[in-house]
Amino acid sequence: MRFFYVTVFLQVVCLCANANSAFYQSDTTYEGFDRRANFFLSHYDTMKAPDYYACAAKYARGIDVETADKNALSLLRHPSGDMFWMIAVMTMYLHGQGRMSRDVREGVKEAWKSYTPYRGDTENHWVQYYSALFLASEEWPDMSGKEWFNGKSSKENRDEAKSFLLSWMKETTRIGSGEFDSPDYFPEYFNSMLLLAQFSRDAVIKKLGKMMADYLLSEFAVESLDGQYVGGFSRVYEPGVYEPEKTNVNAFAYLYFGQGVPILSGWITVAALSSYRPPEIIYDIAHDRSKPYVHTEIKRVRNIIRYAPLRNPKVYKYDYITHDYALGSLQGGILQPIQQHTWGLFLTTGRPYTTIFSIHPYWSSLELGMFFPEETETMISSVTSSKTTYTNPEKWTGSSPYERTFQHKNTLIVLYKIPKGTNTDHIDGFFPGTLDTLFQDPSGWIIARSGDVYIGWYPLRSFNWVNEGFYKRLRSYHLENGLVLEVRSKKEIGSFYRFRHLLSFRIPKFSQRHGNPAVQYSTLEGTELDFVYPETRQVNGKYVDLSTYGYYKGRFLRSKFNSGVIRIEYKTRAMILDFNKLTIKWNYR
Repeated sequence: MRFFYVTVFLQVVCLCANANSAFYQSDTTYEGFDRRANFFLSHYDTMKAPDYYACAAKYARGIDVETADKNALSLLRHPSGDMFWMIAVMTMYLHGQGRMSRDVREGVKEAWKSYTPYRGDTENHWVQYYSALFLASEEWPDMSGKEWFNGKSSKENRDEAKSFLLSWMKETTRIGSGEFDSPDYFPEYFNSMLLLAQFSRDAVIKKLGKMMADYLLSEFAVESLDGQYVGGFSRVYEPGVYEPEKTNVNAFAYLYFGQGVPILSGWITVAALSSYRPPEIIYDIAHDRSKPYVHTEIKRVRNIIRYAPLRNPKVYKYDYITHDYALGSLQGGILQPIQQHTWGLFLTTGRPYTTIFSIHPYWSSLELGMFFPEETETMISSVTSSKTTYTNPEKWTGSSPYERTFQHKNTLIVLYKIPKGTNTDHIDGFFPGTLDTLFQDPSGWIIARSGDVYIGWYPLRSFNWVNEGFYKRLRSYHLENGLVLEVRSKKEIGSFYRFRHLLSFRIPKFSQRHGNPAVQYSTLEGTELDFVYPETRQVNGKYVDLSTYGYYKGRFLRSKFNSGVIRIEYKTRAMILDFNKLTIKWNYR
């Protein structure tokens, strides 16, 4: 199958050799990258237990190769893990070249024949599956279908994998990933690209691997705060949703930016061993929070197969990011099944519980049936076998068709309209126990402080507090419900007393309009917000058109929706990733 990339093949060959060489930092200037990489690798290259990533570290660093051989052969006797196994075994194999024994090399080759990995049912599964399959088919380019688990020849596997990867990369850089901006699933995508960038023998795939790595890391850098991925997410697990430093992406923030928490996991060994070095411009973006900025994005909903007129409706993201906090949101509704995080406030103080958010803990066979092909009647029991919190009314992750948001800078309005008879009939708010101050003001505002960040939460209906150890749960049983959130730092508003005083004169007007809940509210700066559930948003009397967000629009990232061209900016420099021409250009002002 022909793709538009082929027309620039010769250009890519030249670019692979020298593009960006002057713009990527060396180890000596990367402020401790080698030291941080060694921190991770020193754990794995001394590990005695059988582990593919530990074997990769031993082979790559030439440490205790005999143990690596022994453990690798032990693991290869009983392969398991499907596409996760595929990435792990290829990481070991590719980094083990020249050091692993012949028995291990042959054992890996034989495993690709005898073990049949499941391709999976989500986007990250397919990216891992086809990235690993592509690299494996390049390693053994002339094998017949009898020598592969799926009965296809090396060429057939290579062509199928390349077709998928090119299609996925094109779609992702034009209209976004369906599993967008996930703090827990970042490694699956990023590591796959690192392996392709370093080890692929195909010039197009090799180049795209490097460009996609830059693309993914720049997305994270723009929406990060002191190592935390901020905003609304497609997928996040508990406890990471309320303890952000426990998500998988933190290790990558530590490795590449020197921020966050150095979480040990096999995932980070792929990056620590990789020859990939990000451009300095991405490092600078991750560190510069000298002035607040608004960042918006358009993503896409994961493929919908039932109960909706569109296959991939748009997701609209809004972030307001400062030195001390970040507030981010999705527009609400079902945008991803099971693990969606619609909005969150993220703080740099109060670790490890550095976030405040609300949720309608919804679940239903309708939601699952939208995205999964199995019989809807049996799907809930199948899902809860692996995602155990799905039907739990106390859960902290998940989407709801009855939730909508409206964010303007550091002010957020959230509205709920929950029909009677819904499986869960309440909304919950998460307030960490690490807040310095938390009380309800006579004005009706819940006032909180964390360091130099001040938070005001106005509950639109009555509620109860539930103490749950390290946090407080705000629970309200009114079906038409919501909140208004105001966040300011000391730099932005002055004293905590002044913040509280100003809030006491800003009481939201909650009403019914056209049969729907509505809020009128004047922010601390006097901006008039008007929000009518589900989608009518106004700022100072002007309707908000979410489609104007652009694919990326903000201080550091810019791109038009469906253009395939990403502009990464920092001060006088701009790095332009053109996925149509497969080029990286630099501009200076």
